[in-house]
Amino acid sequence: MSYIGIMSEIAVLVLYIFIGYILRKIRLITENGINDISKLVVNLAMPLLVIKAMNIEYKPEYVKNIFYVAAAALAFIVFTYLTGNKVVNFVQAEEAQKKAMRFCMIFGNAAFLGYPLCYALFGDIGMFYASIFVVMQNVFLWTAGVNIYKQEKIRLSNLKRLINPGTIAISIGLTLFFLNLRPPVIIERVMDGIGGITIPLALMMTGATLYGYKFVEIVTDKKVLLVAIVKTIAFPVVFLAVLYFIPMDGMLKSTLTIQAAAPVQASAAVYAKNFKGDSVIAAKSTFLSTILCLITIPLFLVLVNL
Repeated sequence: MSYIGIMSEIAVLVLYIFIGYILRKIRLITENGINDISKLVVNLAMPLLVIKAMNIEYKPEYVKNIFYVAAAALAFIVFTYLTGNKVVNFVQAEEAQKKAMRFCMIFGNAAFLGYPLCYALFGDIGMFYASIFVVMQNVFLWTAGVNIYKQEKIRLSNLKRLINPGTIAISIGLTLFFLNLRPPVIIERVMDGIGGITIPLALMMTGATLYGYKFVEIVTDKKVLLVAIVKTIAFPVVFLAVLYFIPMDGMLKSTLTIQAAAPVQASAAVYAKNFKGDSVIAAKSTFLSTILCLITIPLFLVLVNL
């Protein structure tokens, strides 16, 4: 895809984010509304979109690509986990701040921003591979990720949290794919209809959550700036450098690039608050990294396809 094509697709997504910001500003969407709509997207619309995306004809090359994506995702997450720890050790900050910074450097918004972009650029198959990345990230999040805050032995009990609408949808989708089954037409139409609202709503809610932060105050916070630069620039650049030397389909590389370059996870502040980290740094990092990725992701996509 050409640079202009990439930019035009991303421009549409940016407009959704901007519309959400405006709707929040004029109070057409309230804080409660953001929470309710986000629950609708996460628990119903997005899972149905995932199943729809995986509802494709079985091909052996797809299976091979699944393992490529899973291995690349695991390697990237382990790299960010180990490197993020080293980076934060050089920062003078309170322990709660360091924990939040490390978490934010590792876990990206692979669902709320990664899914829409992969789907917009590559359709169902892009969403299919993006889902594999999300699975790997979620497994890591509820084990090593939570342990960043709790600082205790990783417990298998945390894995029960992996049973959620997202992972259930991926399991159903993979089952349909490997068995080469298709749901009834009427069910497909329902999935198409409800799944179709995912992209606009997810991005509008991202925009709505960005409202209320003073940009100057955020970019002058050195800790937040460090997190945003490491998450959206430094780590993806290293990943792209490695991908360049690996023989892999261009679409796979683009999908992995989008997920690796995704901004800080939208729910990072929630995790920080629940596990006694610094939720303010997490929220600010989400905001700034989201703004930065609107510039960096298009650039990375062009570079990876040279």
